[in-house]
Amino acid sequence: MKRIILFTAIIALFIMGCDNPTWHYYCDDPCCNDPCCEDWTPPATPSGVYSVTGDQCVRIYWNPVIACDLAGYSVWRGYSETGYYYLIAETPSAYYVDRDVCNGETYYYAISAYDIWGNESDLSADMVFDTPRPEGYGERVYIVEEYPDDAGYDFSEYWVVPYDYPSADVYFGYDEMEGLYYMQAANSSTDLLIYGPTSELADVNWAPEEGWMSGANVELLPGYSYLVWTADNHFAHIRITYIGYNYINFDWAYQTDYGNPELIVDNNNPFEYNGKMRKIRHSVKFDKKIKTK
Repeated sequence: MKRIILFTAIIALFIMGCDNPTWHYYCDDPCCNDPCCEDWTPPATPSGVYSVTGDQCVRIYWNPVIACDLAGYSVWRGYSETGYYYLIAETPSAYYVDRDVCNGETYYYAISAYDIWGNESDLSADMVFDTPRPEGYGERVYIVEEYPDDAGYDFSEYWVVPYDYPSADVYFGYDEMEGLYYMQAANSSTDLLIYGPTSELADVNWAPEEGWMSGANVELLPGYSYLVWTADNHFAHIRITYIGYNYINFDWAYQTDYGNPELIVDNNNPFEYNGKMRKIRHSVKFDKKIKTK
């Protein structure tokens, strides 16, 4: 008899029903457990937004929003810290990879969350901007003592050049007296910085302001990262991956945006997604580092 009553109750609930979805777990939102409740409350605003610089891409991450009726997230992009942000994508996950970008251009990002009822949160308050830059892997140069025409590197052209080439930024060699491999700034206006051990290029996101040595010569060690501040005010990152008898292998990243220390489009015609845009104002300013010497 109890089974019959329970079955009858379930059938009655199914017949009564409503057009709104039903929920199968408990949460603090009363609409989560009421199949006929229509919600007017937006999800919480996403927080913890940050980006990772890539080569012709920007990876954006944020903390997941906990809500039983969460439908997804909107990714917004702008071209300055204030003004209009344009909707570029919607995603169910707490990350997004923006591939519609150009190396050397700076982009600003904000995230909002929306639920199944169409309620949408405010834009995230985190100040997030990123400047994609080119990178390369497995580059090989030879020591200047044996192969001077293959010992230099020009970051602006992404290629190996002679050590004394006019546009060379650095060159590499082996000091037989000291028994060590080295990298030499190609001119007195190029600065070098020993960053230290790293696991990958992404471990270095920004070039620091202190610790630079003008026209320096630094010892090279496998697994170490070194930063270059070029004479024409660009920043580069070299990570040594292998040192052979007379050659050196490295991965590299180069910031094409003048004076921009970040190492990890047409503003008049911004990309739009479904024609939606929102206005945002940040209080934090982005001051680009300028080389004065």
